[in-house]
Amino acid sequence: MNAITALLKTDFGNPDGLYDINLENYFYDNEYWKKIVQEPAYFIIGRKGTGKSAVYNWIKNREVENGMIISNLSFKSFPFQKLLKLSDDDFTRPNQYQSIWKYIILSEFAKQIVLDERNKLLPHYIELYDFVNYKFGKNLKDLHSKITTNTNKTELGLQFRGIGPKTSVEKSVQLGDEIENINEINERLEELVLDNLAETQRPYLIQFDQLDDNYTLYIDNKKYFESLISLFKIIYSLNSTILSYNKNTKIVAYLRSDIYNQFSSHDPDSAKFDYHTYKLNWAIINKNDWANPALLQLMNIRIENSVNELRGKGSFNYIFNKKFILLHENGKNIDPFKYIIHRTFHRPRDLVQFCIKIKEQADILNKLDYHTINAAEKEYSSWLIDELKNEISPIIPATETLFALLRTLGTESFTSEYFKQIYFETGNKNINKSPEALLRYLYELGIISNIQFGKNGAGIYSIIRNEKSKYDPKMKAVIHSGIIKGLYTY
Repeated sequence: MNAITALLKTDFGNPDGLYDINLENYFYDNEYWKKIVQEPAYFIIGRKGTGKSAVYNWIKNREVENGMIISNLSFKSFPFQKLLKLSDDDFTRPNQYQSIWKYIILSEFAKQIVLDERNKLLPHYIELYDFVNYKFGKNLKDLHSKITTNTNKTELGLQFRGIGPKTSVEKSVQLGDEIENINEINERLEELVLDNLAETQRPYLIQFDQLDDNYTLYIDNKKYFESLISLFKIIYSLNSTILSYNKNTKIVAYLRSDIYNQFSSHDPDSAKFDYHTYKLNWAIINKNDWANPALLQLMNIRIENSVNELRGKGSFNYIFNKKFILLHENGKNIDPFKYIIHRTFHRPRDLVQFCIKIKEQADILNKLDYHTINAAEKEYSSWLIDELKNEISPIIPATETLFALLRTLGTESFTSEYFKQIYFETGNKNINKSPEALLRYLYELGIISNIQFGKNGAGIYSIIRNEKSKYDPKMKAVIHSGIIKGLYTY
């Protein structure tokens, strides 16, 4: 099979793993069940496009084979505006949302236990069953949204009135309709959940995802960050408590790294989360990492799932053959995988999108060479600009002004002083950051990297390779090569 035929037969998948209906066929498993479910990971952190939602869905799909009951709580259509009104004044900021989050989590655990028929003979099962039945009725879908919608803040604290069917027979139930105060419910509900978890020893998992879907609406709202910090603190606290009752049960939250990294500016105590954090990082850092990186394995799996003839034959390099494509970078012939990676943020979404664009251009041009790659690169770079625009606009609404400034800088390296000069000469008053702050922000996004020239060539220092690195104003900087062409077609 020739390379172009194999390329056109390949299903590279949806760049957004959340909506990839075929993800199960070519999911790259980096021991995620072990690293996330079995090890002490509570918080799964990664930049947009690193596969958080893909992992979240993949873990949910493993519940039967692993004998675990898993609840996936999606916050895509969650009433965050209502939740931000449900602060508990008994807590100081930024802890004031712990009561409502605790109620959501405990209620979800109660639902899991009640729906698990193996638990019917447990000592406290009946009281837990009555609580779920009287508070929520038969429809137990999306309890987290229903709880938020039906909770009100009153002079007596947060109150939740049951939305389940009312019984015609008077019943004295400790957690029935007559108890509405969430803090009172939480106190008894936690005892019941923990007792049942200890008795059954069955594994349960609750996963929170898409907490960042509301980010663009609440970027300047401290309450949004405080609500997430409150959630993380409750997850941290409850997991620590649950561990002594049932070591196979826990709660996990997935969140974008740019949001997580802002926690420390709102609450220094959030540093304690780091030990229980698993970071999704695909970066190829060292020279040895290029031998068989995870990103290359991910692409090989997708190709081989579509083209059986290429199984075990290094399928990506078979299609993208260095000898025939003849790509050049800095005047030297370069391996196509490296060429593509250098134009990405080392994320699966980038690589999948680039390959989709190559496939489209190969179909149009009926060839696969450096002309095809260059044509695809223009399309990919435009997509990357749009992807960045979505991420930048909540911080800098004047994205057109920002991109015009970046175009002025060109492809050559520049000093911080030159950047300041261009910044003031071109008039960028509607960018709500000083040139110094803007440089740091562009570095944090990976849009610019530091560069240092030496005898052995240029050394690149980027947050893409090292998320803890900081912009150094004493060094020159350069715009990320994957963005350049997009800037001139934007």
